[in-house]
Amino acid sequence: MPRQLLDACERARRSGLDFPTIWRTLLRTSPLVIGLPGHEVVDGEAQIVISLSTGQQLLSAANGFSLRWR
Repeated sequence: MPRQLLDACERARRSGLDFPTIWRTLLRTSPLVIGLPGHEVVDGEAQIVISLSTGQQLLSAANGFSLRWR
């Protein structure tokens, strides 16, 4: 199920939606999402980090969305 959420976020991003809109329309209401997004810098790039109930994190960066294990 995290992969489907990732794919939906990527489709929304490619269609021109910004992160706040994706948060309100897809992520905030998803049963996979735990809490509010956080931020971190990885290799000099700012990323938004969303924790998932699966133990994974959904990352949003300038080049798109990705998944990683915590």
